Amino acid sequence: MSWTVILALGFGSLTGGFPLVTAELKKKGKTVYKFCGSLPPAPLVEELQRRWTSICGGVKSSRSSSRIKIKPAGKTNISEDNPAAICQGLKAEMNKWLENDDFFKKIEVKLRTEIKDRSECVEIFLECDNSKIWQLPWDAWKFREIYYNCEIIVSSSEYGTVTQQATAGGMPLPSQGRVLGVSGNSKGIDVEKDTTEIKKYLGERCELNFIKEPTIQELHDQLFDEKGWQVFFYAGHSDCDDNAANGMLYLNENDSVTLEPLKGGMKQAIFKGLQLLIFNSCSSLGIATDLVAEGIPLPSVIVMRAPLPDVIAHEFVKSLFRYLALKEPLFVAVRKAKDDLLRWEAQFPGASGIPVLCQHPTFEGLKLLELACDRPVIRAGDIWGDRQNNQSLILPIDWMQRAAKSLGITAISYMLMGPILGRVVNEIGKTSHRQGQLLIAERCYQLATLLNLNYATPHYNLAVLYEDLNEKEHAQKLMKEAARRGSAEANSQLSRSLILNNQPQEALKFIARCLEHTEYDGVKAACFKNRGWVRLAQKQYDAAEADLRIAIGFRSDSPEAQCLLAEVLEIKGKPQAALEAWNQALKYSDYRVPKQDECLQIAQQRLQAKGNIK
Repeated sequence: MSWTVILALGFGSLTGGFPLVTAELKKKGKTVYKFCGSLPPAPLVEELQRRWTSICGGVKSSRSSSRIKIKPAGKTNISEDNPAAICQGLKAEMNKWLENDDFFKKIEVKLRTEIKDRSECVEIFLECDNSKIWQLPWDAWKFREIYYNCEIIVSSSEYGTVTQQATAGGMPLPSQGRVLGVSGNSKGIDVEKDTTEIKKYLGERCELNFIKEPTIQELHDQLFDEKGWQVFFYAGHSDCDDNAANGMLYLNENDSVTLEPLKGGMKQAIFKGLQLLIFNSCSSLGIATDLVAEGIPLPSVIVMRAPLPDVIAHEFVKSLFRYLALKEPLFVAVRKAKDDLLRWEAQFPGASGIPVLCQHPTFEGLKLLELACDRPVIRAGDIWGDRQNNQSLILPIDWMQRAAKSLGITAISYMLMGPILGRVVNEIGKTSHRQGQLLIAERCYQLATLLNLNYATPHYNLAVLYEDLNEKEHAQKLMKEAARRGSAEANSQLSRSLILNNQPQEALKFIARCLEHTEYDGVKAACFKNRGWVRLAQKQYDAAEADLRIAIGFRSDSPEAQCLLAEVLEIKGKPQAALEAWNQALKYSDYRVPKQDECLQIAQQRLQAKGNIK
């Protein structure tokens, strides 16, 4: 279930406080409760925020030849030579401010009472027209900390229903699945890594267009593209003033641009379906502020509230698109990507809180699952035969053209072209599967198994599809066929099923075959995890720990491996190490996956018993 909270600060400032704060709790778009409270003045928060921002200026790119000087500290006793202390002091003061009785008891406690499950997805829209409030480390709020699928989204207080181009006959907008990537001035930084990550995660499902160091006119022309864009991504140098306004993009060595010359293009792009803008560049929060100031509807915009090191920029993009590819809602993907930056906190205090998601509540957040390839489509009622109710299917024109050519060639030379065509048809099946066109996917996988009898992948893909449809018997049969043809993934899945059915010795045979046939780290991780699982059941704890640590080495975000390792470490009398593993299991588990949800519940119980979470 997903909850929405509209947290409106109303009129006020850190100097004078916020006398009327409201929190509207919504479930499935309907208001459940509305609470009222207030926040007192917080001058120390304002001072520490200024000092932390000044320190962040020291990590700016080579555009700045010297570090920004830090002004005298004033009333605090925190040393300017210790950035970590300033960051921690700021977070502590932030929480002290939010724990004021008129806010905590009247709003936060009531929210916690209504949202009992801490694994729930909670998006909090922070409505405020003071851009300095947007700059604060809201990630430090304890409410956000304990609801680990919660993210705070900053918004202005005034917005309306968004006017966008209408669809024709229920067809998707031409902009769907189109991504515009802009590489600006990159002196001293490496923006190509960002491009590589986008291609890695979106290359198969989207139309990617990259332009490097454009002129202002070239960027303007792209924003007015006839088809439009669904995602806009900028990487390079940028800046804004001390009030997080007047954002500036440095496009190349000679050209820099504010929002003013681009606002017409931005409005047009939003009208045509632009849903997500990402400015992976220093102090880009000013761009979002300027969008609001210009009266432009605010779709999902990811910006940076301070200068950020190049490595942090890369890591954030890498994690963000990975979670989007895993079909996470945008705000959850942002939260998890920021959590992944926590490991850099010792080196760059406050790094995980630099990315900020901005959006008006009237915009629906983008999900990568909704992206579809930019192709013309036609309706075809009975090409494959209907499943139920004689429903028509939507098939891409280019798919039909390729299928016709493939069938013609197959008739002429099956033995020669079968393996090639099998792979082509299997890829078409995968695309249809991702887009939810399950009947097309099923037929493609079936055809691919006939075109190449020794090809394991379509058997495996078809088994996965039948599992999704809860047709367990068909799925198991096809998984065995895939394993017979050497599919490491199928051997891994079968070993897992055997472990669940209490057949550990049989499972070990499939695990051995899995490790013999795979070169992929993700599959190796699953195989070693399963073997560690078996060793745990056999009470071979040293062997179990060794296998599980190997699995985690291949894939650290495996919640099952972390959960099993925590159990082993508890048995071996290593409570501190077990605690760390439970924390990792809690971080990566997805309550929507039954086995992971079970792990998540155990992890929460253990950590609560140890007093690490409330």
